[in-house]
Amino acid sequence: MPHDRNNWEEKFKKDQDNRRYHFARFCWKHRNELTPEGELRTAGPPLTWEKRFEQMEGISLDNYVKEGIQERNQKEKKLSRSK
Repeated sequence: MPHDRNNWEEKFKKDQDNRRYHFARFCWKHRNELTPEGELRTAGPPLTWEKRFEQMEGISLDNYVKEGIQERNQKEKKLSRSK
């Protein structure tokens, strides 16, 4: 049974990483546009998709993108060394 839990946890983490990646892509494309909630909000400042990503994910969109680029570069270096 512990093995099944590990598989479930790994799959859940991959699914969450995939969800976050696609949400980030959407937010990047629309980063300066207001979210529907922002357009309808009566109290507080309107939210852009960039701010909404940060609010929901706990990391700024810029930092998420930078981390992704660094991660991809590290993987490419490892692949080039192994050849």
